[in-house]
Amino acid sequence: MKKLFLLITTLILLNQMTLIAQEITVSSTFSHSSYDKFQNNFGYEIGYNQFISSKNRLGFTFSHSFNNTDYNYIFMSDADGIDYYREVKPKNQRITISINYGFNILNKNKSNFYLGPEIGLSYYKIDEIGTERPTNETDDYEYKRNYWETNKIGIGLLLEYDRKIISDNISVFFSAEPEIILYSGFGLMGSSDPTMIGFINFNLGLKIDLKNHK
Repeated sequence: MKKLFLLITTLILLNQMTLIAQEITVSSTFSHSSYDKFQNNFGYEIGYNQFISSKNRLGFTFSHSFNNTDYNYIFMSDADGIDYYREVKPKNQRITISINYGFNILNKNKSNFYLGPEIGLSYYKIDEIGTERPTNETDDYEYKRNYWETNKIGIGLLLEYDRKIISDNISVFFSAEPEIILYSGFGLMGSSDPTMIGFINFNLGLKIDLKNHK
């Protein structure tokens, strides 16, 4: 009986959702961050938008990006107080699931501009090979790192412009999303990771309107 009730409820909800405009998005992404491990990231994003009204929209996105930008730095070891030079070759990844709410402040016949808040949950795969040596020596020592940083909350701002290019069903869009990631705990002792990371994300892609326009 419970299963039948859940099935009927689900069908009713799906039927109601089809009466409201919906769209899916597919885009390529580029992002730059203040953290060396994720300086320049390229990837893709898939999204779904549910329109609450003619001007407001609720959006859900899944993005996956990759960073292979080499970096280097000098640091002082806590163990011996010596300065070391380190070079790193990363193959790092970032996976983010986010939700946003956009207000359409343009709302023209062929184009829209959305502005609104966004919150997301990110997972970071750290896969790096590095070499390091004391700054006054020439012999390098190799090391490897392979681990996940999980459940990192991000808060950002969505700015998105789209324009219809084929009838009323397909649009091209561009978005910029500055955000702050809460990466490590405040006051966490012994960690070299930053407390917060700044990201700026750019998307270029297509929107497909699922509503049947007549």
